[in-house]
Amino acid sequence: MLIFHKKIYWIKTGFLLYILLCSIFAFAQPTKPDYKLVKTITGKLSPKSISNNGRNLFFAQNMMYNHTVTVYDSAFNLVSTIDDNVKPAEFGYKKIEGTVNGAPVESVATKDGKYMWVSNYNMSGSGFSNPGCDTCYGSSYDESFVYKINTRNYKIENIVKVGSVPKFLNITPDQKKLIVSNWSGGNVSIVDLETEKEVKRVYVGPAPRGIACDTASMYAYVAVMGCNKIVKIDLNTYETTTIASGIRNPRHLCIAKNYLYASLNGEQSVCRINLLDMSMKKIVIGKAPRSMVLSPVKNRLFVDCYEDAQIAIVDLADFKVEAILKTNTYPIGICLSNDSKQIWVSCYTGSIQVFAEENGEKAESLAIAPEKKKSDVGILPPLNIIATQSYAPKMDSVVVVQKAAEPKEKGQSYIVLGSFSVKENALMLKSKLVKKGIDVEIVNNIEKGYVYCACKAKGDKEESEKLKSHIESLTGIKGWLYQLPISDIRG
Repeated sequence: MLIFHKKIYWIKTGFLLYILLCSIFAFAQPTKPDYKLVKTITGKLSPKSISNNGRNLFFAQNMMYNHTVTVYDSAFNLVSTIDDNVKPAEFGYKKIEGTVNGAPVESVATKDGKYMWVSNYNMSGSGFSNPGCDTCYGSSYDESFVYKINTRNYKIENIVKVGSVPKFLNITPDQKKLIVSNWSGGNVSIVDLETEKEVKRVYVGPAPRGIACDTASMYAYVAVMGCNKIVKIDLNTYETTTIASGIRNPRHLCIAKNYLYASLNGEQSVCRINLLDMSMKKIVIGKAPRSMVLSPVKNRLFVDCYEDAQIAIVDLADFKVEAILKTNTYPIGICLSNDSKQIWVSCYTGSIQVFAEENGEKAESLAIAPEKKKSDVGILPPLNIIATQSYAPKMDSVVVVQKAAEPKEKGQSYIVLGSFSVKENALMLKSKLVKKGIDVEIVNNIEKGYVYCACKAKGDKEESEKLKSHIESLTGIKGWLYQLPISDIRG
């Protein structure tokens, strides 16, 4: 009888432990999000980032793939498409002749929402012959510009020269300084917003990106991805202090009260640093966390996880993942409507997705926009931009690959001079070859997931081989023949 009671005791104990573990496990899981997908915007898009001007106008920066900034209202209407071409001489840069193109990366709004400042990855055109890139570090690369865009007429009102490959930018809360991180230059540009001139460059180390400013406008915090650290810049003396190190690839920064939040692209996590005692806490968030946005309304942090195709919603009170939203491939930029009822997410593969609160009302655009233009943006297939690296995409070696199985339908034949997993690197090679007089195109191999920098082949195979040998002698690059399947899309 005693043995029987012992068995009953252990069975009950085991059952209670099982229930307890299940409860703990269920509690630890993210809950169902209270946001739902309400709109997916496509068209002539390659959005690296998206920002709200503070008046519920949303600006998407489309890099060098489209050379545009596209602007939407909160009802998802395209209200303007802004070309990135400018004439620097018209803005005081007399030594730069003719029209040049930028490559919009990120943007930040002035407090009143009247202006957006936009960074340009690099410039192309007369006077720009040595552009920086994601794997270029040093002082020898071309400097670039940030643009000042009027949000009422969507015109570029001014341009300011900064360092090489400017990426992120932020404005101090007192609206006196624009802070710009120059990726290839390894420095940060300080722009006086009264004179709209660069007044200082502060070296912080290779590949700086995210920037956050304290509420007193005394300090700027910079995420230096290439050095695995966060640097604090005194905005009066321009002295620098490392406040955190040994964290892998910090990318985006946000400040709330006494806490600094950083997405750690190389750790699948977000860290929170107490700026009073410099203590740090981390939580796992998802693969390759990139951009973030804080909601003081909801006391939440929204983080896009590039390689997981999801948004993590973090409850700041408990500093835990509260919910997960699935997105299109490669979410890379994120912002909120003024009331936090809409989440706008830019996906690098060619779309913008908008999530809204369940049973919530639409956010109203607060800006008085000019009459909407009829959009000429059609529904096009998304760009096949493959960017699988978590950090600092590399230019792939030019290699001959085994010939794939013969497709049923064939299109144009090409002589491939470079094979890449990141489209912007193919564009860099294209730029260099065009300057040598080589007529090249960007070709997407959808099946293999590569982007090719290639010349059109002509004639039969024998003629193509002769042309290939000629091009190899001019470029020093060993090429290979590729026949484009009709189903592929050329960029």
